[in-house]
Amino acid sequence: MISVDDFSRLVSAIYASAVTPEQWDPTLVELVRAFDGAGAGLLTSAPATRQSDVMVRQVGADPSARTTYNEYYGRLDYVATAVENAPVGRIHTGTELILPNVHTEFYADWCRPNHFQDGLFVRLAGGTPSAWLGVAAPRGPEPFGTTDRLTLMRQLVPHLKQAIHTRMELATLAQREHELARAIDQFQHGIVVIGPDYRILHLNTAAETILVSCDGLQLRPHGSIAATLSRADRELRRLVCLALDTQEDRVPEGGSFACPRPSGRRGYAVHVVPLSPDTDGLSHSTVTALVLIVDPEREPEPDTAVLRRLYSLTDTEAEVAMRVARGEGLKPVADELSVSMTTIRTHLQHVFDKTDTHRQAELVRVLLAIGPSFHDASQD
Repeated sequence: MISVDDFSRLVSAIYASAVTPEQWDPTLVELVRAFDGAGAGLLTSAPATRQSDVMVRQVGADPSARTTYNEYYGRLDYVATAVENAPVGRIHTGTELILPNVHTEFYADWCRPNHFQDGLFVRLAGGTPSAWLGVAAPRGPEPFGTTDRLTLMRQLVPHLKQAIHTRMELATLAQREHELARAIDQFQHGIVVIGPDYRILHLNTAAETILVSCDGLQLRPHGSIAATLSRADRELRRLVCLALDTQEDRVPEGGSFACPRPSGRRGYAVHVVPLSPDTDGLSHSTVTALVLIVDPEREPEPDTAVLRRLYSLTDTEAEVAMRVARGEGLKPVADELSVSMTTIRTHLQHVFDKTDTHRQAELVRVLLAIGPSFHDASQD
């Protein structure tokens, strides 16, 4: 039925599809030809859903087969139900699964119009979601499940199972990377992950904004991060080099430095730390470095509601604490709130007592420390 060379090409195409899902369409076309069938479908099923990820047909078949299957007929697919409840790797024939149920809506309105009245079907992966393959054909004078076709399917099943397993693993890794990237994007500080060739592997929105501004830090044409001033750039490269050091007799390290900004704004605080191959979560198998960029100009204030919840402050005490954190003097605060200096000092002393601080400088440090963590939460 199929030559050794054709079989080898088909197996290669199956594994290529595991890495590049777009290749499943042409791969299933070759699979249909190898079995001399009418079409094929690669389907996944979860507890509440069933859908065809890829479905191919011979020229002339209804092009809406996949759409109608996913939108309606998939839930009526008694073939899928049988395959999903069978052991992984077991091959079923159309004689076994389709023909006993020819008086159903699924058969009459979907299988027969699409010439999917016979075929071979096999479950390729268990768990959630489940995955299975069907090679379909029109009903003929002889059953589709001949000895040659069953033998070919048995030979292909191990490769198909491995390809589906690989595809699922890659999809899981891609989802984790996407979720991590989204989480990193929530940080107000710039985060840059750098590879061993000093090129940027990932950066969040805050870091992109900083680099595009070219005010102290910038992106080089070849994709690496650089400081705009030569002295700061040398220090940045030195710390990144230390963080990426993979010599066996040395432990990678990083460091911190203040990066000045030509605009005259307060400089960035730049922290460089090494990441081992299994800690960055971004699908890289080599040593990487993380660059954390803190912009003091964007440091958010804690919300007064957060201060009230954390330290049981009154509305006025929280307001006084906020104004002190901004560097406002007690006299302007008293004038703004229309109270005496004695009242302001009393409120401030209550704030000191409740926050376990003793001086304004200590209070400011406490408020700045909680600001980045609780600013967004206070908006919920």
